[in-house]
Amino acid sequence: MVKKRKEKRAINYYLFEILFVIVNIIIVILFYKNILWTTIFLFVLAIIGLVKWKSLRTFMIFLIGAVGGGIIEIICIYFGVWKYTVTNFFNIPFWLFILWGNATAIIYQIAKKIKEKKMRVK
Repeated sequence: MVKKRKEKRAINYYLFEILFVIVNIIIVILFYKNILWTTIFLFVLAIIGLVKWKSLRTFMIFLIGAVGGGIIEIICIYFGVWKYTVTNFFNIPFWLFILWGNATAIIYQIAKKIKEKKMRVK
């Protein structure tokens, strides 16, 4: 009984982060062919996450991830490592910048929560 309660608390503790990842994936799967709508939906999701987390550090990590991830994608595309079927900006879809930003922000937030949880246990 105690173990189930702990598992439920753990899921609730990470619920926003889990939903954030799932919604990012769903947006890309459903709308990737429409670059404008995918960009808008991912941008709205990014704003929701950044407002919830209220952290300048998370925002900076988002920006670094968005720019860095996008540039790395452009370089890889240029050298033929892979390609995208629907593109509009240097052979990548523009929404990829926001997706990279969301990915780096969520990784940081999850790592931060894991660290906070470990510190509480000690």
